[in-house]
Amino acid sequence: MSYPIITQKQFHLLYDLVDEYVFFMRKEGNTFIYEYINKKAKEIFNENPQGRRLEQCFDDFHCKTIIYHYNRACTLKHSISYQDHHCIKGATFVNETLAIPIIDGDNVYILATTREVIKTKELQESTYILESYRKGVNDAALVAMTNEKGIIEMVNELFESTSKFQKEELIGKSFWMINSNYHEDSYFKQMWETIQKGEIWTGQIRNRTKYGSFYWVDATIIPITNENGIIEKYLTIQFDNTEKKQMMTELRNIERSFKLITEHSNDLIAITDEDGYLLYSSPSHETILNYEKEELLGTYYLNIIANESSYLIENLKTTLMQNNNNNKIRTELLIKTKDESTIWTDTTITTVQSTVYDEEQKWYVFVSREITEKRALEEQLKFLAFHDSLTGLPNRRMFYEKMPEAIQFASKTNTNIALLYIDGDNFKEVNDQFGHDMGDRFLKHFAENLEQGVLQQYKIYRFGGDEFVIVIDQINDYIDKQSVMLETIIQSIQHTFKKGWSIDTIYFSPTISIGVSIFPHDGHTVNELLINADVALYEAKKLGKNNFVYSSAVHP
Repeated sequence: MSYPIITQKQFHLLYDLVDEYVFFMRKEGNTFIYEYINKKAKEIFNENPQGRRLEQCFDDFHCKTIIYHYNRACTLKHSISYQDHHCIKGATFVNETLAIPIIDGDNVYILATTREVIKTKELQESTYILESYRKGVNDAALVAMTNEKGIIEMVNELFESTSKFQKEELIGKSFWMINSNYHEDSYFKQMWETIQKGEIWTGQIRNRTKYGSFYWVDATIIPITNENGIIEKYLTIQFDNTEKKQMMTELRNIERSFKLITEHSNDLIAITDEDGYLLYSSPSHETILNYEKEELLGTYYLNIIANESSYLIENLKTTLMQNNNNNKIRTELLIKTKDESTIWTDTTITTVQSTVYDEEQKWYVFVSREITEKRALEEQLKFLAFHDSLTGLPNRRMFYEKMPEAIQFASKTNTNIALLYIDGDNFKEVNDQFGHDMGDRFLKHFAENLEQGVLQQYKIYRFGGDEFVIVIDQINDYIDKQSVMLETIIQSIQHTFKKGWSIDTIYFSPTISIGVSIFPHDGHTVNELLINADVALYEAKKLGKNNFVYSSAVHP
């Protein structure tokens, strides 16, 4: 008897509560057919696509993109993640999709979970499956483990209570202890042929209790192999079909989905106890972090969190208590690999509470997705947004970002700030005589000499061309519209430029003009200070080369 890998009702029970778009597709030739979609995914379609091919539902370009990635996942036989975009009602959305291939005999399926990148939700379905699997096994599944010959090595409590045998009576024996003689020998022969080939067997079995009564179970037998692919044990999961058939069928398929998803997912999934000691880790810990499973199991899981993120973990319990409404937090964690290198992850930590043997227990479920490249790109883009690409100095945008903070600090400490608005004398002649490439090299030296002139003690901003602004803070000797400290710095800059520099065989010894404005005497806002410094710069240029002028001299 064959069973569908998942029914429509089971699919909707699993995925209708999540906020992501979930599609269950069946491969047919080089395309895919919609088997089921969740409630969220119905927003994309004008009509239910169930039973229709991808080509019937999307434009040619988008369809080819999806088919390409789905086929790639099937060929690689493991999950892949990719980004694309789609349009709904005139709006464009950038999506990230996790495509998981599921191979069930001759049938090949894709379980695709799509989420909007700009509104990325927590991995709700992963946490839901983990919790459902744990609760299902504890409450409703008869579980037994045998060796490769079928000799029972372990049974759970529900197996004992249902069969009426104590575990001491079962361990060391075979399942013939509970055989009801209802099935033909060929039935179990076919079962053994299936599992000895390493395939999962499912079917219905009528068993006998210790006292002679019968009970029906939906049974799943999973071969467990070692690292060399040799079968060492068989895991048997049985669901009492007499009173709880519907519930057991749901949980059996949840168990299969859990195994398929976690073992093929690129996400780092871990479950710890309340104290942070590891109870379960997904295989991705081996492929991504290079830890062997035995190295982590039972250890303090939070030890793999790098020092840069340790402050978040130290307050984990407090933070989760403060978020008691949903018992989860989401953050970015820096995680250490076995060789002490690090990766950045987008991590969701969920608190799971339950009662086991009349005792309240708490677990933490960690679901982490690597974002190292994404974070590096964000940092690079942030740097480029606030820095000049030629000199590497902060730009005008950074000036307007930081200057209000400097003004606020100076107001509290009752100190002065000086803005030096600097412009090179006759820079245009460098471009005209030697070309723009030489002009760019000249400006790099120009910026370096400014840094040398202030001994790299003060922040320098490039506004464009050969215009620069230097912010001198904590001036305490501005008296009678002059400052010895400020003029000493200006003289240092002029002296540095007087020494000049060489580019190839060409020697440059440029001069600069400087306009000076002082906070709060020449303005209380950034724009007021900048405008007055610019006016003073204009007056300095009228005096000739290599001069500086205070704004107070222009507006006495």
